[in-house]
Amino acid sequence: MRVFLYKWLLKYNVGSNVKIGRSLINCNSVTLGNNVIIRHNNIISCDSFSVGSNTKIHSGNNIFGKSSFSIGENSRIINDHFIDLWNNITIGNNIWIAGRGSQFWTHGSIHTKKGTKDLGINIKVNVYISSNTSIAPGVTIENDNLIGLGSVVSKSILTKGNIVAGN
Repeated sequence: MRVFLYKWLLKYNVGSNVKIGRSLINCNSVTLGNNVIIRHNNIISCDSFSVGSNTKIHSGNNIFGKSSFSIGENSRIINDHFIDLWNNITIGNNIWIAGRGSQFWTHGSIHTKKGTKDLGINIKVNVYISSNTSIAPGVTIENDNLIGLGSVVSKSILTKGNIVAGN
């Protein structure tokens, strides 16, 4: 029933075999690929929300702000993560945001006020982000990287094949 309401009443672009649990999706435009699953207790409120095919967003996530959020195909966001959308977040294919309690931030004091720096987050392809990780504004994470449990990523990771842990 939820899929029907989102698709026909709100005119969201919803692929086939999509399942949406008891979650709120309130965005100006929404595109959900085929076989997308959005479980219960998610709050998604932004300008544009795009989810690639075969991606799952598990329970209790907050994706909230005025900008755009995009996640590619075959990706996972597990439970209870906070994603701030003051600026855009782009997440590629085959990404795992694992465990719980990670935070993605896209605004920062002086840069937000002046608009002098792009504070969006860009996570490329084949990246695994462990539980309780914090991603700072303006960070890019290149392909094929693993971010360790409880890490604080305050600078871009522009090389491939790294295991990043700590600060």
